Amino acid sequence: MNIPSPPATSLPAATRRALLALSCAVPGLMLWGCASTPEGEPVHGKEAMVSFLASKDGRKLVIVGEKHHYVFDGDPSVASMLRWEGRTKISPALAGEVKVARNQSFEGQYVLMAFDADLTPEDLVFLTQTGFAKTEVKYGERTGPALRYIGTARGKRYEAGVLKEGEGVDFSRTHYLKYVEEETATGPAEKAAPTPLGRAADGSLVLGGAPLAVVQGGTDYSCRALFMDVCFFR
Repeated sequence: MNIPSPPATSLPAATRRALLALSCAVPGLMLWGCASTPEGEPVHGKEAMVSFLASKDGRKLVIVGEKHHYVFDGDPSVASMLRWEGRTKISPALAGEVKVARNQSFEGQYVLMAFDADLTPEDLVFLTQTGFAKTEVKYGERTGPALRYIGTARGKRYEAGVLKEGEGVDFSRTHYLKYVEEETATGPAEKAAPTPLGRAADGSLVLGGAPLAVVQGGTDYSCRALFMDVCFFR
């Protein structure tokens, strides 16, 4: 005699995850399916850069994209570079993708580098005291001894706001910021909050009361200082 099978039921997602975790915790029990099976996969993307803003003391920095504002604190080395008269000798670059978490916080590594051949003895002393270390590098067609600083930018990504005329960087070609949104099995990323950038009484940009200025530049091949492949200093 055939015994009818019980009707199929659909378990809630939370229950399915709990059962899967239990099965993976007990050796020999339901070994199939125990590999990572996130319900949301990381999303890789990019957005065109519009501007790069910095406070006068270099403590507040904003990468302005067409869709988002990436706001972060400049560490002491970055702040020193923005105030230093010899900053055109520094080549900054972002290493890889910016990692964006579910709560819109982000993290990305950057590198600040200068070839010894471009530096005076005073420059060497200043950069060494700022935290740069000696290295041998190949950068484009150049090879030789250099000073290098590796840092991490951590901050928050916000919904972009409209900038006024003159607050963008006049790029000769489009430059992109690459990112990865690290969704998890618990759900998709949260919606980005509105930008914290505001306006002073005179209409200028401010962030938390600190005035912001556009770090302007070009994109020609004679550039001596790059930030994410964008020439800011000639």
